[in-house]
Amino acid sequence: VSIGRSALQTYLLLFLFLRQFIKRSRTMSSFLYYLLFPVVLLLRILYYPYVYLLKPRLDDILHKLTVFIFENQVVFNCAWEDPHIDKQALELEKDNDSILIITSAGCNVLSLACESPKHIYSIDKNPCQNAVLELKIAAIRELDYEHFWQMWGRGKMDNFTKTWYPLLRQHLSLSARTFWDSHSHYFDGKHLLGRDSYYYKGPAGVLAWVTIKLFFRLIPGLNAALQELIHAPTLEIQREIYFSKVQKRLFNPVVMWLFSSSSTLALLNGVPEAQRKLLEEQAGTATIGDFIKSSLETVMSEIPLKNNHFWRVYLENGEYTRDCCPDYLVEENFNKLKGGLVDRISVHTETIEDFLKSHKEKDITRFILLDHMDWMAENPKALSGEWQQILEHSREDRVKYLWRSASLKPDFVLATNVTVKGNNKTLGELVTLDTELTERLHKLDRVHTYTSFWVANPN
Repeated sequence: VSIGRSALQTYLLLFLFLRQFIKRSRTMSSFLYYLLFPVVLLLRILYYPYVYLLKPRLDDILHKLTVFIFENQVVFNCAWEDPHIDKQALELEKDNDSILIITSAGCNVLSLACESPKHIYSIDKNPCQNAVLELKIAAIRELDYEHFWQMWGRGKMDNFTKTWYPLLRQHLSLSARTFWDSHSHYFDGKHLLGRDSYYYKGPAGVLAWVTIKLFFRLIPGLNAALQELIHAPTLEIQREIYFSKVQKRLFNPVVMWLFSSSSTLALLNGVPEAQRKLLEEQAGTATIGDFIKSSLETVMSEIPLKNNHFWRVYLENGEYTRDCCPDYLVEENFNKLKGGLVDRISVHTETIEDFLKSHKEKDITRFILLDHMDWMAENPKALSGEWQQILEHSREDRVKYLWRSASLKPDFVLATNVTVKGNNKTLGELVTLDTELTERLHKLDRVHTYTSFWVANPN
């Protein structure tokens, strides 16, 4: 029944497309864009008879490809968690707090280092992500601010591989050297197709470049409307531009079909299977596409884009601007980091559980776990092992735990079993969620790609 209904919807879309095609395809860009409709619709028609026969095998291949992506590439070329709301939630004390955080692209590690913590343990299982942070730290130590801005603000430097990389290489670990020896061209600023910025490299960068620089330009008027949107002087004008010029152009049937594709999320943006299932089943929306649409609509109509560097870097040709960039790219913060704060960071390529098992001190006061527990949503044993170590290494007098999730509710995390003084407990019995705080801060999140945001304090 569901196949028949979906096929009927597809045929209806094809009919509506043919009806509008002659009226609207008056320019080459219009013609190319509308030509995508029958191609995509044809693929959908062919998809239904085979999906149930091929799906188990395809899911297995997709899982293996996702694992490969997570462990062999820079999936995230910049951090996609807003450190400003994290800092408000964590209430850091200078020279007192020791922080454990997942590296991602290192942007937020450096942002937190600007607050003068006692120490930051930056952990990531993917050595390529840690290589990004190591290269940033090396650049802080070796370069002056203007050259640092060229590298990380613009995403490119003239003759980077030949002139600048050898200066930075000496500061890198062996694994980071191995990665950047074959990827230093990311910063050379040369690419046949114009993908010349570091921020258009890696799966997330490729997804952004293909979407914004290729596909969006085929939709008549969309690219110009987006540029007008991100430069709107006020939120009211931004909202007006979005609803009058962007919304209908952006969320057309082709885009919604791509947004709803698990393959797109897995292969281009590294979203693992367990997290995709949470988005499909527990995000509070009918489909993944609906969730993405809702998130983007919030970003474009409720949050000022003029200082939202998370989205603007991709819309501004893969470059930040001096007045819209991550904290570590602000000159004052760069000088703080170069003055010694960067030395308070240590980088570890392993899982959180493995790191904590070998960590002898019970000194960590802030745990920033990003969304990685979503990846273990179907593996409660792994969650239990990790949380057991987290609790055993928490400095109990002022510890806080922060994470994000694709799930609307944190039930699978709070149900995690741990052992405390020989007694079996669930995490929900040991911590209390500060829901009032997180609900207020989540509305301010400039990224807004997670369904929920949580801060927990020990009971």
